[in-house]
Amino acid sequence: EYMHNFGEEEYLWLGGGHFGDWLGLDSPPGSYKGSTDEDLIASCFFAYSTSLLIKAGEILGRDMAEYKDMYKKIRFAVQTHFTEDGEPKCKTQTACVLLIKFGLCDDNRRAADLLTRLIRESGGHLTTGFVGTPYLLHALSETGNLKLAYDLLLREEYPSWLYTVNHGATTVWEHWDGIKEDGSMWSADMNSFNHYAYGAVFDWIFGVCAGIKVSDDGAGYRKITIAPRPDARLGFADTAIDTRQGRVRVLWRYTENFIRYEIEIPDGTKAELTLPDLKKYRLGGGKYIFYTEKV
Repeated sequence: EYMHNFGEEEYLWLGGGHFGDWLGLDSPPGSYKGSTDEDLIASCFFAYSTSLLIKAGEILGRDMAEYKDMYKKIRFAVQTHFTEDGEPKCKTQTACVLLIKFGLCDDNRRAADLLTRLIRESGGHLTTGFVGTPYLLHALSETGNLKLAYDLLLREEYPSWLYTVNHGATTVWEHWDGIKEDGSMWSADMNSFNHYAYGAVFDWIFGVCAGIKVSDDGAGYRKITIAPRPDARLGFADTAIDTRQGRVRVLWRYTENFIRYEIEIPDGTKAELTLPDLKKYRLGGGKYIFYTEKV
C-alpha cells in the first residue's frame, strides 16, 4: 500500500530515494549506482511484490480480487511507461532482466534479444549490480539462452564468480574485483569479502542447474518439481536441501556414454521430474536413478 500510494502515479513507483542497481558495472563515473533507471527498478518490484502478495493471500484463502486488478494495472503501466515495442527504453542488462524475470512483457523475445546483445557488446560478461545479478541467469535460461547462462557461470576472467574463486575466495565478495589482479584491494572502506548479493547465483544453481523448485501449491516442499538442466562443461552437480519433510537431493553427472541422475525424495513430498529428454515421472519418497543421452 505504501508503494501504491507513493507519488502522483497510482500504478507506478516514481521518485523517492533508492540505491538503484547498486555497484552495477555500468555505473556512471564517480557513482556506486548502476545506470538502470531507478523508477523502472522500483516499479518492477512494485509489480513483483504485488504478485507475491496475491499468491500468499490465495494460499491463506483470502479474496485477492482487488490486488489482482491492481497487478494488471501496474503491469500495463510498466509496459507503457518503460518499454517500447517490447524492449526496455533503458538499455541496460538489469532493465532487461527485471522485465523478463518478473513477467512484465507480453513477449520476452525483444527484451531477451537485447539482453544477449548487451552481454555480447560488453565482451561476453555481465554488467549487472545487486538488483540484476540474482535474476540474470534465470532471465537467460527462461528465454532459451541456457548456454549463455552457463558461459557466465563458468567465466573465469573479471568480472565473474570464478575470478573470485581463482583469487582464493571461500565466500562471495561485495565487488567482483574486491581484490584486483595485482593484489591490491578495490577500496579499504567498502569492500566486504562475505556478501549476499552475488552469492544469490545459488538460487539458479539449485533451481535451474539442479532444477529443484517448490510448486505454488506445495508449501514446505510438500510438492516440488525437478527439471535438471545439465551442461557438460560443469561435468556434475550434487545438490541437497534439508526441508521440513526431509532431504531433497539431485545429483547429475556426465559419464562416458550418458548423463546419470540420482534423485532422493523424502517421505511426505510429491515430485514431478522432467529430464532433458522431456520424459516425465511422478515420484514419491525414495531414491531413484535415471539415465539420459548426453546433451
